[in-house]
Amino acid sequence: MATYQISPASGTAGHPSKAPDLKCVSVVVDFSSTTNAANDIFECITLPANTYVVTAGIDIITADTAGNSGTLGLGDGADVDRYITTAATTTAGLMTIRERAGHSGMSTTSISYGIYAATDTIDIKVTTGEVNCVVRVWALTADFNGYAGDSDGQVVTFA
Repeated sequence: MATYQISPASGTAGHPSKAPDLKCVSVVVDFSSTTNAANDIFECITLPANTYVVTAGIDIITADTAGNSGTLGLGDGADVDRYITTAATTTAGLMTIRERAGHSGMSTTSISYGIYAATDTIDIKVTTGEVNCVVRVWALTADFNGYAGDSDGQVVTFA
């Protein structure tokens, strides 16, 4: 087995200025402005192709005030509860995010991150009934499209 060394060392010196950034994107959703019910989906954050979501969550800004028993989940088009399975809306603050697969307290099917080769959305699902809370949906995202998309060429040599 051969080992090839990269030149220049590590390919870059530090983080290149043109490298894509890690971003925290968010949107506020006021459920009191809608008539919603169990199983309704709210598409909140659009993710372009070639996006990695490190994690995502919901911050309850204003708790449900009508005594509703509704709960929320957070996911995407492929997995409606990828980030949050279901959580009550009766207390302000951050909802509990699912733990990474393999964590000692979770099964191997737990996720809490997403890799998106195609455009998708991060969605809130009203899981059990009407809610009237105000929430902020947020996601920590990274672009892995490269400097020039799929037309990037090799800029280092191996010897």
